Amino acid sequence: MLLDSNAPVLLVMCTGNVCRSPMAEALMNHYVSNWGISANVISRGLAAPVGRSPHPHAIRVAEAHGIPLAPDKRAAQVSSADMAMATAIFIMDSDHRREVQKAYPTASGKTFLLGQWQGQEIADPINEPLPKFEDAWVQCDQGVQEWLKRLRDADIVRFVENV
Repeated sequence: MLLDSNAPVLLVMCTGNVCRSPMAEALMNHYVSNWGISANVISRGLAAPVGRSPHPHAIRVAEAHGIPLAPDKRAAQVSSADMAMATAIFIMDSDHRREVQKAYPTASGKTFLLGQWQGQEIADPINEPLPKFEDAWVQCDQGVQEWLKRLRDADIVRFVENV
């Protein structure tokens, strides 16, 4: 994937990059596009089964909301380069925060809970039924929208007029 070198990089992470972060990436790309925001959105996993397709329930929930996951989306492991180029890093839970602080201490200051403004961590639905994926989708959607607004207010991303 080619990134716009002039736009901020928003990195969304979860454990395996097959459930939560692909859904959050799809949502963030949706709002970035529809709101006319200049930003690069990527997702990675802290312990990704590299090359695996997103979970079928994640695909189903995204399609049900009319925001499908990228057809070529495959799980990818986060790298030091990803962490360095990211303007902001969004994680799902406090375990991820500890892992980032341990493995990438210089990225700690730009790492935030996606559900921070809702006061929630987003639980991993990996071995759960479809309704848990729906719950995670709703939480990701709320977090993504709030973060994009706050990033705009902080002048980190810009909304383009007349989109």
